[in-house]
Amino acid sequence: MPGSILVVDDEPLKRITLQIELAENGYQVYEAADAAAARRILDTCPIDVVVSDVRMPGLSGLDLLTHIKQTRPAVEVILMTAYATIDTAVLAIKRGAHDYITKPFTTQELLAKLEPLMARRPAGGAGGPPDTCGRLVGRSPALRRVFQQVRTLAPTNRPVLIVGERGTGRDAVAETLHELSPRGAKPLVRFGCADVAAAVLENELFGYEKGAVPGAARPRAGRCELADGGTLLLDDFERIPLEVQPRLLRLLSHGAIERRGAATPIELDVRVICTTAADPARAVADGRLRAELLDRLSGGRIDLLPLRERRDDVPILAQHFLSRHARRVDAGHVNLSGAALDELLRYHWPGNVRELEHVLERALAFCDGPEIRPEHVLPLGGGRGETAPPPLEPLTAATLDLHETVADLERRMIVLALRQCGNNQARAAQRLGIPRTTLRDKMAKYNIPGG
Repeated sequence: MPGSILVVDDEPLKRITLQIELAENGYQVYEAADAAAARRILDTCPIDVVVSDVRMPGLSGLDLLTHIKQTRPAVEVILMTAYATIDTAVLAIKRGAHDYITKPFTTQELLAKLEPLMARRPAGGAGGPPDTCGRLVGRSPALRRVFQQVRTLAPTNRPVLIVGERGTGRDAVAETLHELSPRGAKPLVRFGCADVAAAVLENELFGYEKGAVPGAARPRAGRCELADGGTLLLDDFERIPLEVQPRLLRLLSHGAIERRGAATPIELDVRVICTTAADPARAVADGRLRAELLDRLSGGRIDLLPLRERRDDVPILAQHFLSRHARRVDAGHVNLSGAALDELLRYHWPGNVRELEHVLERALAFCDGPEIRPEHVLPLGGGRGETAPPPLEPLTAATLDLHETVADLERRMIVLALRQCGNNQARAAQRLGIPRTTLRDKMAKYNIPGG
């Protein structure tokens, strides 16, 4: 695929026409009706070039241009305007636009401006090569912000709270924080706090003296002591019983603990990292988490977005996992086909990065050559019908209304959807947001093969 384009225009017919005609020329096309929607797409999708109208409700195309150059400088911008003046053109170029084009224009005129841009885009496309930070790999703006937070927090002793859905890489962030810190050569001690009785959890974390618990013939050090000099990682920390939370707060505030049955405290040098898949503020409101404990952790908070909200990381992560697992089984270099990548990009990834890795590991096991094809990654979601296209993908009911589109656009949208779905009518109907029977009727109406 030549590259990815975001079309921004408040005129639905012009926006949809460009989407279809650019897609017919091999581009991955996203669309937005205003600058606010465009900014959300730029934060979550891989974009090489933005083609934006100048005059729109709310923020103008020039305002959007300024935002893009501040946050995604590698993304090129072409402005569309029906009010072309020398002043507008000069201002657009000064703000960083690559070019502008005057309405009305043909798609061929726009393609002539796009092709040289795409020919010289950076290796890896969509805003440049991937970045890495310890075990973390990606290039989305959201993940790069996490990289910066990790690099800032790692050299400190500040406690850290990592919040994110399951599978988003909370453990990888915690491990990277430890590895990049001065404590990297010391122990990283983990403990999962979910579904552990208060007495058991207290003994596990803080230890006990001889005779302090039934059957204790000798003293036992808890996880906190085992992590002395290093890092203590507490998963699902909000599940720690309320009566035990003050003891963790004391460790965070004073660097000291007491074993059960001990008369004197033990001073420790421990960096604490907590993770949760829950909303910690909700846990406080529900009375399950002490507010002072959350306050103590919030100064070093890192939030991880789900994979469906940072789709430009999917190609990078997919190839990363393929390469890693191929080395483990001595399979040589394996590529990911464009059609297989399209399937991965359409899926909404409820299991996040962990699920993506499992899919690629399975695909490698079934692959009989040097390329991963769609049949190797499908079905996604265990065949439970979870591959519905996300709202920002082209040709969805959220972005197109077939019943209000002129006949030629309707026909071309159907042809494009069928092509993108490998002529699978059920999937094409799903992408278009119409019943399969309606799709077949329209295919017959427009003499589209296969109806």
